[in-house]
Amino acid sequence: MAEHFNNKSERLEDWFEAHLDTERQSFIDNIPTRKLAEIRQIRNQKLSETDWLFISEQITDAQKTWRENLRKIPQDYTTESQYDTLLERKDDGSLKHTIWEKP
Repeated sequence: MAEHFNNKSERLEDWFEAHLDTERQSFIDNIPTRKLAEIRQIRNQKLSETDWLFISEQITDAQKTWRENLRKIPQDYTTESQYDTLLERKDDGSLKHTIWEKP
């Protein structure tokens, strides 16, 4: 159990320290879930940015395939290391993985 202190440098009660430890562990245990949520948010944004192509029937076969691949991300990428790869960024802050690149 970690020691926790309030803003007066007083040690917190044991029950509250246990609660904080549980919360911290829960946060750590849910990292893959949070990563997948971020990936889904990015994917949904990319799809919504190109919805007009689909609606206007100006979509190419390459764009259709790209959108299909985006929709399959949750099934095709299932491990935390794969999530890390999808979330990896270039020096300029853009996403590095090729799946995010529009055709």
